[in-house]
Amino acid sequence: MDPGRVYQVWNPGRLIFGPGALGEIRKEFTTGDKPLIVTDEGVVRAGILDKVTDLFARAEVRYDIFNRVVPDTPIETVEEAALFYRERGCTSIIGLGGGSSIDTAKAVAVRVSGDGTLREYGSGRPIPDCLPPICAVPTTAGTGSEVSAVAVVSDHEGKMKVGIKSPLLVPKVALLDPLLLSTIPFRTAAETGADALSHAIEAYLSINSNVITDGMALSAMRMITSNLEKFAANPEETEAAGRMLLGSCLAGLAFANAGLGLVHGLAHSVGAYYHVSHGLSCALYLCAVMEFNVPACPEKFVSMAEALGVDVRGLSSEKAAARAVDAVRGLFSRLAIPKTFSEMGIEFRLDPKMVDDTYTAPVTKGNPRQAQPEQIAALFLSVQGTVSG
Repeated sequence: MDPGRVYQVWNPGRLIFGPGALGEIRKEFTTGDKPLIVTDEGVVRAGILDKVTDLFARAEVRYDIFNRVVPDTPIETVEEAALFYRERGCTSIIGLGGGSSIDTAKAVAVRVSGDGTLREYGSGRPIPDCLPPICAVPTTAGTGSEVSAVAVVSDHEGKMKVGIKSPLLVPKVALLDPLLLSTIPFRTAAETGADALSHAIEAYLSINSNVITDGMALSAMRMITSNLEKFAANPEETEAAGRMLLGSCLAGLAFANAGLGLVHGLAHSVGAYYHVSHGLSCALYLCAVMEFNVPACPEKFVSMAEALGVDVRGLSSEKAAARAVDAVRGLFSRLAIPKTFSEMGIEFRLDPKMVDDTYTAPVTKGNPRQAQPEQIAALFLSVQGTVSG
């Protein structure tokens, strides 16, 4: 801790956590409200949407449903949902699902409150200060969107991710109910868990981290690494699911204040060009970027290695760093997360614009070691895999 530094962490949202926490949603809305539930077909098929609508029916709360969210939601889908919100006379928004649903809900809140385009807001235009209330109900343990001040949507035309940032985007309330994760597929649990771990690690290593965010990030690492495999194998195990939700949330709180780094700069470009899931995109590059960052902050890797389950007694910072990377690589291997594009059947070709977008991305600026364009290109190609004939 630097005795000459003032530390500040901002978290205006309210969290309600525990098995059955979803039942509290009835207290957040009245008969005079009309929330728009923003979700996806997977949540509908799992019966999770019915749990919410049944609660509203008993409380005599009106609602409407927009269930056409897809992974890496395109701007056009947000516009469709915003038009539906206006036409139906809705007054608030519920993001029910994974990060795409919650981010879509946030983006809809922005779009129905002002006359700017999402691209303009993503480029820095101030968002209106009259956003409708946002409620987040995550059904995955990974994105941390329920506590972040960012909404990310996809600009397919421009082949880029659009990030809209404002403290006004932090949901008014987030309901963290581990029972809602009981039907999550193994692959989704693994990839979203990898996303949460990347949030914790990048927030901890960020140049904007502080003693408070470090504590949250290290706690998140401990929870995630000790529970992810158990949770992915059996999401009905409530304790593991709850710890994953908490770990993901703590990682979200850490990066909401400290920012992220190069892993997310690379992942956003990959997602925009190849439509690989965000969690998998992060998993592809996390270990390589960790190794890249060791020279910038070797001492931090000792504490991080310990949080990742490594016995650091007697180890130098360099050896502890290597063990930390090995711990993450081993976890991802046990979860059968692909290591290269070729393993996924993707023929990766590096577009120079991907390098430029990553180099100039605001998220990259928090990385502890500044990466030059040629180093970014090398990182992109490091997980290319076997190139066909």
